[in-house]
Amino acid sequence: TLNTRINSDNGRQLLSGHDVVIDGSDNFETRYLVNDICVALGIPNVHASVFRFEGQLSVFWPAQGGGPCYRCLYAEPPPVEFSPSCSEAGVIGALPGIFGTLQASEALKILLNIGQPLVGRLLHYDALAGRFAEFAIETDRSCEVCQRASGRCG
Repeated sequence: TLNTRINSDNGRQLLSGHDVVIDGSDNFETRYLVNDICVALGIPNVHASVFRFEGQLSVFWPAQGGGPCYRCLYAEPPPVEFSPSCSEAGVIGALPGIFGTLQASEALKILLNIGQPLVGRLLHYDALAGRFAEFAIETDRSCEVCQRASGRCG
């Protein structure tokens, strides 16, 4: 278990050398930091987030076939007034377990080189409706993080 809080000073060192990162962080600052480091290092980022009665999951891995990164999907974090914490807004207790299990499945597909990881796809679950939906995610050609990692300039 890692008991060190990731930040811009230690992030590269903490993530370097790993085959996959499973991100279940609960704040936007950490999500963007983990994304940026994973893109720079070419590491797949298995991301999930939950909020109230919904959750989403994707694999951000631009190094694998030019897939999008987290910033391609969400260029900037929402304003603080529109992003209450889980303790303020609440989360149905089963969702973290569901999405942790789905993240483990995605990580295994990557590590074992089997199946089709959710690169370029976002899986959304609405617990109230009991429905999963899948959405295509495009790479944002103006994403500075992806451009820096690929060596392209603006």
